[in-house]
Amino acid sequence: MKIISANSVKIVEDYTKNLDEDSLVIFDCDNVLTTVRVGTFNVRNKDFLKNYLREGSVSKDEFYDKIRLILINENTYIVNQRMIDLVANLARRNIRHMVATSYSVRPLKEVPDPMQWRIDNLHKMGYFFEKSWPDQKEDLVLNNFGTDHNPIFRDGILFCDIFSKGDCIRSFFEYIGLTPKKVIFIDDVLRNLSDIGEFCDENKIEYIGIEYLESQYISSSIPFSDDLGKIQMDQLMSKSIWLKDEEAHEILSNS
Repeated sequence: MKIISANSVKIVEDYTKNLDEDSLVIFDCDNVLTTVRVGTFNVRNKDFLKNYLREGSVSKDEFYDKIRLILINENTYIVNQRMIDLVANLARRNIRHMVATSYSVRPLKEVPDPMQWRIDNLHKMGYFFEKSWPDQKEDLVLNNFGTDHNPIFRDGILFCDIFSKGDCIRSFFEYIGLTPKKVIFIDDVLRNLSDIGEFCDENKIEYIGIEYLESQYISSSIPFSDDLGKIQMDQLMSKSIWLKDEEAHEILSNS
């Protein structure tokens, strides 16, 4: 297992340029392929969010369900245009690639099919992952998680919901009988990189995890503060309302 930190897409380019067809490249979505300009969810402010969830005893299930309201109410941005070119280049070279995201599979009133919403959003930006999986025409549901919101693989994207990416990747590989010789996983969360690295080590798969942190340089126009983040999270968790940075900042200024 090898895990490195990268503040630039060039490092990802360097590690993927000489792969052969027995390799697999896995991308996280949020803060790797796309991002929102929201201070509360910037990588630099992860300690605030971690503390808020712990102190408020917010369950992982509840948080992952609510967080989608942010994505559908904020503009989504590409972290780096060169990542789109990198994914397209992998497709041209027949290097298998996919996304593993913690995005929820559960319907929302505003978005009855949130998985398709996310796929369509990626398509609008120029990301296409289904090209590596031409035989996968229907949803692949990983039923061994024992819930009514099991992880689902659709169009090259594994929607993990509340479950760890390591467990989901393990289950996915077993389900389709996939054992690549080499896996490269790009994520902004170190724990996810370690989980999949342990699985690869167990199965003697060469592994490189890349902690990709370029999104931390994409900032909201409103300076982040714990008070601003608390207003946003309180509204989100208690009322299912997402206040944009500007709206939360106005409330703070008038208080």
